[in-house]
Amino acid sequence: MPRNPFRITRLRSAVCIALSISFSQTVYAEESSDDKNKIEVIEVTATKTVTNLMKTPVAVTAMGPDSLVKQNIKEIADLNGMIPNLQLGLSTSDSGVKAAIRGVTSTNFTEIGDPAVGIHIDGIYSPRPQGSLALMFDLEQVEVLRGAQGTLFGRNSTAGVINVIPAKPEFDDNYGWSTLQLSNYSGKQLRSVYNFGISDNFALRAALMIDKRDGYINQVPDMTDRGMKVAVGDDANNLQWVGKDGVPDVDQRLNKKLDPSDFYTNSDQWGLRLTALWQVANDKSWRIGFEHYKNDGAGHVNLKDCEAAKGTRYACDSDDHFDQTVKINVPGKLDMSIDTLRSVFSWQYDANTNIEHRFAYANQKRVQFHDDDVGYHAIPEEVDISYSWGNWGRQYVDDRASYTLDSEYKSFVNELQIQQTFEQFDYVAGLFWLKEDNAIIFAQDMLVRAPWGMPYGQYYNQPKREIESKALFAQGNYHFSPDLTATLGVRYTEDERTDNDGATYGSWSADTPWYYNDKHEPLYPLGTGIAHNGTDLTFGMGPFAGASAYSGPTINTYSKSWSKTTWRAGIQYDLDAKNMVFASVATGYRPGGFGDKFDTCGGGTCVDGSTEKFSFLDYDPETTTNYELGYKGSLLDQSLNFTAVLFLTKYQDMHSTAMHAVGQKILDRECPDWDQACDVVSAWKTENIGEADIMGIELEWDYIPWENGRLKGFYAWLDTEITSYDTYNDNWICGYREEFGAEPCADLFVDSSKPHLSGRRLYDVTGNQLPNSPEHSIGLTYSHYIELPSGLTLEPWLSVRWQDTMYFTPRNLDNKVVGDYQDAYTNINAAIKLSSNDADWYVELYGTNLGDEVVKNWMGQAANGGYQFNSYNPPRMYGVRFNLSY
Repeated sequence: MPRNPFRITRLRSAVCIALSISFSQTVYAEESSDDKNKIEVIEVTATKTVTNLMKTPVAVTAMGPDSLVKQNIKEIADLNGMIPNLQLGLSTSDSGVKAAIRGVTSTNFTEIGDPAVGIHIDGIYSPRPQGSLALMFDLEQVEVLRGAQGTLFGRNSTAGVINVIPAKPEFDDNYGWSTLQLSNYSGKQLRSVYNFGISDNFALRAALMIDKRDGYINQVPDMTDRGMKVAVGDDANNLQWVGKDGVPDVDQRLNKKLDPSDFYTNSDQWGLRLTALWQVANDKSWRIGFEHYKNDGAGHVNLKDCEAAKGTRYACDSDDHFDQTVKINVPGKLDMSIDTLRSVFSWQYDANTNIEHRFAYANQKRVQFHDDDVGYHAIPEEVDISYSWGNWGRQYVDDRASYTLDSEYKSFVNELQIQQTFEQFDYVAGLFWLKEDNAIIFAQDMLVRAPWGMPYGQYYNQPKREIESKALFAQGNYHFSPDLTATLGVRYTEDERTDNDGATYGSWSADTPWYYNDKHEPLYPLGTGIAHNGTDLTFGMGPFAGASAYSGPTINTYSKSWSKTTWRAGIQYDLDAKNMVFASVATGYRPGGFGDKFDTCGGGTCVDGSTEKFSFLDYDPETTTNYELGYKGSLLDQSLNFTAVLFLTKYQDMHSTAMHAVGQKILDRECPDWDQACDVVSAWKTENIGEADIMGIELEWDYIPWENGRLKGFYAWLDTEITSYDTYNDNWICGYREEFGAEPCADLFVDSSKPHLSGRRLYDVTGNQLPNSPEHSIGLTYSHYIELPSGLTLEPWLSVRWQDTMYFTPRNLDNKVVGDYQDAYTNINAAIKLSSNDADWYVELYGTNLGDEVVKNWMGQAANGGYQFNSYNPPRMYGVRFNLSY
């Protein structure tokens, strides 16, 4: 696609708008903390020191505990759409949270992937994306920093940072509160907090949260019995169904009837945090906390897009998206626990110097069973296998599952900081060290495959995958005058990744009965019937039998390292006591990596004649350079806090993780029209896919328009353009696009001299929009306090958010049925709270997604058929909360 000819004009207009906003000035009254018509001071830690939000020269949004509860936010994924240019989604098979800020994101959620948005808990880096599922409760606030944060936060922050700050213990005060929440889908939630102010120098704080809810999908056991198709005589085009015997054709080893409380999309989780604060001496304090999180839920599955498939041969059996029948033969299991120890020791060495050490140890364990096909078998007319003449076509059932049989991710994070403040100069400097020691046993089953309907699968035993990151950083502010401050920061990072004796077992072949582990004799040769039915499989086969059931292994022992210097430069000018402007340039870096050792010839012969061409699927680091111009001010006699940020990001060597073509092999058959790329060897891998320019404006406001009223909101404009990517593999729902009026997939590229491109459907996406980057979004929240004659207080609250169309792939395919986008949508949340004047208790009715919008947060393509296969935000939720303070 050509570059947008209006881009420069729009940028100039945006600059003019931002500048006109930036230099407006107002005269202010003196601050008064008890004046209800003035916005209170909000403090943030975006610069590693506590600063006034409106005096912090960074694009940062802070959400307090009251807003989080009202919006029913209980984990990081629930922040989706709440913050300007923040998008969150879920990878269902590995329970990783996908986070994108301003279009910069990561799509690798495994133990070998790194996020682009750094997640920090109490300012301490948290490396694994599954940890984002942990419950957020008893918080001081959540801060979201947008743009590269490669100096102070450093590790994997090319997009930005989410910092979750738990509430701290308080001395000489004993108090607590408990909240019981009841909701639809039999939801029950308990939050309870108690602060023990044991003395004037020691305090404890205990917090508990329990959350249980039924699944909201219509789940039934998959008992599919279809039989098979055979050719009549020698006519391969004349197929008839035979062999339906009343026995399910899909795996029955785990299948059972479940209660809705055990359905996918349920909630069964709890968390406990105990924090101690000890003022060791006047100049020394130590805060240490232990947190345990347990998730016994079923996890999530991807679902067919019923709205897109409506009116096609792939239409759902219900017009209500979440009421479609979801056939499950592998019930969900998400057995995850996270134990975390955090420590913050602070020493006020003298009036100018503070030394701080932060430490965290986390141990995350997860066992997860996931139904990958969700019972979406090929529709009957598309099943074209025949045991009479060979069955390389579409199978009679689709039976796939993923099993994380065991995993343990251990991480150690240390950060030593020194902060000094002088008359004209202040700085923070430090040392950072991260060590991860990760282990996982993971398997994938594909139980009915070509050529004769027998299984194949893979089994990965990675006992020791290590990641180490070391960094030295410093950032200082020089005050030329009371109004003018310059900032300069630098960080040097060294990263190393090592795979020690990882083993990959399995076979890409389904023409031998290896999977059965000598526990079953398949029903073949040709024409004699189906290789197995669902009751023939036992726990002595495949992943449940362990590595001995597989061929191999291929040993993965490999190591690589990277280093990078990132920096930040900025200037801040205070127009007066309540208005400031700032400009900055900051860089971010995410290290490269590699995958499992992989045969890019797919066990056969490559088109260039080579065999067993192994690769570790290496990829290089990605970087961002972010330019910002901003204004922050308190206006209208401090009744309005307003922020405007104009930004431009240069995004280079972008990471993209998906099934990418890695080679092409020679076959002894022709590929059918619906699968012209059957000879392409693909692997789940991360690639560096090119460059992009990102620009936009973010406006935020917090306004008291009249007494007891409050209006908060944001508007974000985001313009992203891929500036270099002419080797995109256009493999999105190929074989079906022409049927629905979409542009067909690109032709296959074959060139034995370019094996890294051979087998791809090369398509130039230069000029297209980045995934996860809607052009416009806006949010408005209004609350009002009404003092009732009885001495009670009533607070109605309404939040409305609208988001523009958003793509999920660089292809940007605009088609109602097979397009790769989420339509523009509006989300409405509301609550009304009745409370006592002294706030000893309250009762609150609430509702989220009141319009019952069906919203995709991750998109994939079906393995069988022309439809989308996506992860979705929850449907309408509503309920009541009862709170008692004591």
